[in-house]
Amino acid sequence: MKKIIITGGNGLLGKYLKIVLENSKWQIFSFGKEILDVTDKENIYKIFKEIKPDIVIHLAALTDVDYCEKNPEIAFNINSKGTENISIFAKEFNSFLLYTSTDFIFDGNKGTPYAENDIPNPLNIYGKSKLEGENFIKRYCQKYLIIRTSRIFGKNGKNFGSKLPLILKEKKEIFLTTDIINCPTYAFDLAECIKKLIEKEFYGIINVCNSGWCSWFEFGEKMREILKLNTKLKKLSFDEFSKVFNVPAKRPKFSPLSMDLLNSLNIKMRHWEESLKVFINEF
Repeated sequence: MKKIIITGGNGLLGKYLKIVLENSKWQIFSFGKEILDVTDKENIYKIFKEIKPDIVIHLAALTDVDYCEKNPEIAFNINSKGTENISIFAKEFNSFLLYTSTDFIFDGNKGTPYAENDIPNPLNIYGKSKLEGENFIKRYCQKYLIIRTSRIFGKNGKNFGSKLPLILKEKKEIFLTTDIINCPTYAFDLAECIKKLIEKEFYGIINVCNSGWCSWFEFGEKMREILKLNTKLKKLSFDEFSKVFNVPAKRPKFSPLSMDLLNSLNIKMRHWEESLKVFINEF
């Protein structure tokens, strides 16, 4: 029985992954930061030595984009240095390392969906720190899979997309941007895809999102329709939104990810609107 370590196991994706892998043929060891601190090399080594993992799913990250912008040292310590630490011990214990990255490694200027071989150019600290994590993995590991994803949402998530149903129910009106376009991704669908990619033993870099893309305004509009609410949605450009709400981090304006490689593996992701309905029912 193969042994899998999950870092960041108490986060949004980690919780869904535990559900998806619950009855699998693998032995799962899922750790939150209280037990496995990715910035503490002695702590990592002790756990890796005890378990000797065949697979490491590295989810632990600081994902609050604006907090990262205000606290770059903390962001790079967790997202970059923490990933370097995990990479070093994945190599030492000959573990296959799976890492979740982001569409925010791109600048959004391409105008069409980004493929896996497009050249990154992150605009913010979060994107830079995650890209540096990718580079550490490629430097240290031979057996790895980097999954780039986008705008994850799911039950009990702390990010904006996950909390938006509650916001729509509580507020009479909200402001949403019209010019930040990317691919919403339901955490459960991403977790299921991770399991399939591990089973296929796919290595390298791959994009995984729900199909289709939208703005935050379109996302909120669809959510409001499913919830049958009358909340007023007000349109803002991101530049206007940044000034009004004092948002420090730049975002790529158009960063959908191409699913061509994933589709070639005969793995199909459902449309984000379909997944959103499932999430709302779960919510």
